Amino acid sequence: MKKLIYFTLISIVVFTWLLTSNFEFGKYDNFEEVLKKGIPYKILDVIHTQKVDNITVVMYITEHVSEEYPSNKFNPIAIAFLKGNDVDGWENIGSNGWEHQNNDNMTVYEKSAGYKEGNERLYVTFGEINNSEIEIVETKTRIEENFKKAKIITNDGNRYYFQVDPQDIVRGLSKEGNIVEQHGK
Repeated sequence: MKKLIYFTLISIVVFTWLLTSNFEFGKYDNFEEVLKKGIPYKILDVIHTQKVDNITVVMYITEHVSEEYPSNKFNPIAIAFLKGNDVDGWENIGSNGWEHQNNDNMTVYEKSAGYKEGNERLYVTFGEINNSEIEIVETKTRIEENFKKAKIITNDGNRYYFQVDPQDIVRGLSKEGNIVEQHGK
């Protein structure tokens, strides 16, 4: 009989804690909540969101962590891959983090950010445009013959580019079509 009483009391305490705490089971109730709690980096500003098939891609500015990256002196751009909706819940399906090349003309986040689930892959090539001469950003893989124009996004006076698909070569062009900057060969 004591065991049943203890089990009942413990069950009530655990159930009450689950109802009143901020504990999550990997899914978040709405989009704002997954941005706040489901992404491992602090989001300073959301630059762009785009739905690609059943995945929502979020490009955002995150806070520079000087202890982890002492040589970086800027707030990096990152990508989050989110799946879900406000009815069924949202989850961050990875990947998190970034690698980049930075110079005076543009920042290129290398080799794209990829999400992989089974055979499903989604890559995004993205970055910031620092040179006002650059008006067009084009991307392509090494095996493609032709470049594709990337989407240019303006946010708070800054310009960014965003391209779905893996891209090995990223170049910034002037209005006249002259190459101002190119990454990759």
